[in-house]
Amino acid sequence: MRAHDTSQLSPTLRFPDAPTPEKMKRFPLFCLLLLAALPGWAQQHYSEIDFPELRNFQVPEAQRAELPNGITVFLIEDRSLPLVNLSARIGVGSVHEPSSKTGLASITGSVMRTGGTTNIPGDLLNERLEAIGAVIETSIGQTSGSAFMSSLTEYVDEVLPLYVDVLMNPAFPEDKIELAKTQQRSGIARRNDNPQNIAFREFNKLLYGADSPYASQVEYATLDAIERNDLVAFHRQYIVPNNVILGVWGDFDADAMLAKLREAFSVWPKDPQFAQPVMPPVDTASDYGVYYAEKNDATQTTLLLGHPGEVRLDHPDYAALTMMNQVLSGFSGRLFQNVRDEQGLAYAVFGGYSANYDRPGQFYTGIMTKSGTTVEAANALLAEIESIRSAPPTDEEIAEAKDSYLNSFVFNFDTRSEVVGRMMTYAYYDYPTDFLEQQKARFEAVTAADVQRAAQQYIHPEDLKILAVGQQADFDQPLSTLGDVTTLDISIPTGEEEDVPEADDASLAQGRALLTEAMDALGGAEAFRSLTTLEMDATRTVTTPDNVETSTNSTLLYAFPDRFRLTLESPMGELVVLKRGDELVMQTPQGTLPAPPPVRSQILEGLWQGLPYLFHHADRVTPQYLGQEVVDGTNTEVVLITAPAGSPFRLYLDAATKQPVQLVSSMMNPQTGARVQSTEAFTDFRSVGNVMLPFQRTTTAEGAPASTTVFTRIEANQPLDESLFE
Repeated sequence: MRAHDTSQLSPTLRFPDAPTPEKMKRFPLFCLLLLAALPGWAQQHYSEIDFPELRNFQVPEAQRAELPNGITVFLIEDRSLPLVNLSARIGVGSVHEPSSKTGLASITGSVMRTGGTTNIPGDLLNERLEAIGAVIETSIGQTSGSAFMSSLTEYVDEVLPLYVDVLMNPAFPEDKIELAKTQQRSGIARRNDNPQNIAFREFNKLLYGADSPYASQVEYATLDAIERNDLVAFHRQYIVPNNVILGVWGDFDADAMLAKLREAFSVWPKDPQFAQPVMPPVDTASDYGVYYAEKNDATQTTLLLGHPGEVRLDHPDYAALTMMNQVLSGFSGRLFQNVRDEQGLAYAVFGGYSANYDRPGQFYTGIMTKSGTTVEAANALLAEIESIRSAPPTDEEIAEAKDSYLNSFVFNFDTRSEVVGRMMTYAYYDYPTDFLEQQKARFEAVTAADVQRAAQQYIHPEDLKILAVGQQADFDQPLSTLGDVTTLDISIPTGEEEDVPEADDASLAQGRALLTEAMDALGGAEAFRSLTTLEMDATRTVTTPDNVETSTNSTLLYAFPDRFRLTLESPMGELVVLKRGDELVMQTPQGTLPAPPPVRSQILEGLWQGLPYLFHHADRVTPQYLGQEVVDGTNTEVVLITAPAGSPFRLYLDAATKQPVQLVSSMMNPQTGARVQSTEAFTDFRSVGNVMLPFQRTTTAEGAPASTTVFTRIEANQPLDESLFE
């Protein structure tokens, strides 16, 4: 069967003896006028037309295979055009990037292609592809990445190695990274231009939390924190063959194409250490609230009402919720008919209960209405929400909902790319290959009672978040009639850090001298460089904002210069973090995996802020003298330390003794994901081997007590079992 044969792919669109465009050119104009002039009795209503039965449709099957390096492949032959297409699905998304470097995944996905490879620069790659009409594109989205290739059949052997090279050996040149950052900065500057964009962005934050990776947004500061090494590490960790699913469709023989793929990808070895990244959980808790975002140049209000969802796509009740969506917000649904047409309250109205393959979606309704009907429109939406819960839909509504779905079912198979893409998706999320057919059977079985039960079970009016974006001065009623209003700050952070004097030779030299004096006060630079091992047992007591204290025990092992082991007690069992050179892994009760980027960043940042590690590697940091400051009655000298990992931090030294007093840094709040100022005070210095180290560290965050760490044992230069670092 050929792809352009519409009589097979979409029989509902083909009528016997229908005039072709060529015949219409020859169709006499007077015949058309004659047809238009026929009396009413000669014209039939659409309901009186007898349509032929839909023909059985055979879904094209994709052939599945696996390459030696772990890539799963789906192939479908399609000889209708001399084209070959490849699409790779990569198992990583922006949800896996550190929140302090939001934008890293997107920039990595972009510069993989624009920056070219270590074998061919990006601009030269562009020229070569353009010359033969081929395409290679890469990107990384929220939950997965992609790499697409399209080529004329005759050039596949030339384009395929380039495609593999882009996946395997991106060069990540600095100029292309900066260009990608500039493009994202432009997007940040314009992100408040459109009220709809504001509404959906802030609505996601309200539903999932501002610190959720599913609601994160790029800021100037997070872009500035991204460096080339971050792209290299992100690519190295996640873009490996055994994290790729490949779909191939087009003009080829399947067996011959598999042979080409085996040869082309043979240069890309499987990563035996790779562990599939875990998708972050979604918080489905929600409380009723009314929120407002000021858009003072808006002449209409964008309203969103909703709460987090509870079901995935494979949930048995998703079929009933989908039918509910059709009844509520289909083209002939209640929102259109009642709110938009009859009440005339909306330019646009929409809603539904969404779901994802790997996590719940959300229930939402939305409307764009003139400012003067804002609260009236919100109440109209609330009334429709209550209506869908209070009574089952009519038989006619259910019939229309099913017809709408079933009549469009064929379009799931109208192109080979859709069939291949669906198989890739099912493999990616571990769904059965006949999942769509299973869903179809569930949709066909839904009753009106099922819809009402689902609406009552999964829609919670008491948990709704109501968000209005517009000019409240023009609202018909105060927004507070819907509940207590929280005004959202949607201003764009400038990304400017605290003013720091520009470094010059004098401040750098003085900073280096003070850092040396600090080491001398604790035993000397040579003594710290001579450290071979440290064993540290600690009890850390954390104070919550409610003044509740919890304590955990930990053991830190340093094997200088580049090995580190942290063993931490937790309610879920023992957690071990291992660093050996550039490798950083986590051992949990569930297994061993590479440390996710957010965790990796925090561990490395904390490592450099520990005095033993900092002073042992003092020659790898850049110290800058900032001046004097009084801390709790003590005169101090302030040195700004820029380390290979993490943000710069300030080390305060007693002006008289040069002993460290405190360290001030920007740390991540694990509850909110925001970075706050952290101050760590050092006390109870004792001799350990040939150096002095603090046995107590007291941390405050934004001035509030955060934690106290007491070291119960510190031993230096004792032999350590090498297996501890394996």
